[in-house]
Amino acid sequence: MVHLLGLDWIDQLKLSELPLNQLCHLVKSTASTTFEETTQQIVSDFPVVFEEDLGCCTRAEVSLRVKPNSAPVFCNKRTVPYAAVPLVEAELKRLEEKGVITPITYSKWAAPIVVVKKSNGTVRICADFSTGLNSALEEHHYPLPVPDDLFAILNGGTCFAKLDLADAYLQVPVEAQSRELLTINTHRGLYRYNRLPFGIKTAPAAFQQIMDTMLNGLDGAAAYLDDIIIVGKTPVELQERIRNVLSRIQEYGFHLRADKCQFFLQTIKYLGFIFDEQGRRPDPNNITAIQSLAAPTDVSELRAFL
Repeated sequence: MVHLLGLDWIDQLKLSELPLNQLCHLVKSTASTTFEETTQQIVSDFPVVFEEDLGCCTRAEVSLRVKPNSAPVFCNKRTVPYAAVPLVEAELKRLEEKGVITPITYSKWAAPIVVVKKSNGTVRICADFSTGLNSALEEHHYPLPVPDDLFAILNGGTCFAKLDLADAYLQVPVEAQSRELLTINTHRGLYRYNRLPFGIKTAPAAFQQIMDTMLNGLDGAAAYLDDIIIVGKTPVELQERIRNVLSRIQEYGFHLRADKCQFFLQTIKYLGFIFDEQGRRPDPNNITAIQSLAAPTDVSELRAFL
């Protein structure tokens, strides 16, 4: 219970003579505390899903098909900056220990790697499959979601949740017959991917198909690639839907990053829009540049504006 006192009552009760820390106490929202406790309970109820180790999908694997008469392309390794060599070797070791890649001695296919430095000081190893494999692959005919379809799920919601898969593509295995295509050439020799790497042109469609299959039949849940959203009209409904989604994720063997997942949000940013109980509106960060432009006064300025 909260009591508000005016100056007249403070004078009458002689409260002004007391130390301030005896009068004022931290006010916490009961709802906020409840949401925090509920979130902690949800995470503790699904320990496997929130393990820090890399997950592995047990319900599906990706197949790659090469166009008829496509010749294998083998590319030489690219030079790695000397300062980055220890980081690249550490990342190769990590991926090998997790079963993502396997060292090999021979392959008809090979793509060079591109090293990207991350904000935490580590590196991400990406394969440059544009050197030959991508043009040789047959298309994976599965459509990505239309934004309006996703918006229809979010409209009418008052509370939201976002789930983040750790190294999403790398949690999806590739069938054994397709793995030779995913060979990379490094300063440490040849490695073959056992999981789906970034940079494959068919990867988004194949991954989206797995996500849609996993979430099929679950109300208020949808995914755009590795970005899973859940919506509810009440916190109770949202909690039930979160648990349903986490149960399905656990069945499929995926792991989430607990530090990147968000639960019981009153506002959510998604695909350039903001959603809350008031509905949908454009993200101000995406329209500030247009709003701040001066109104055109002649034809040349109008052309520049357009």
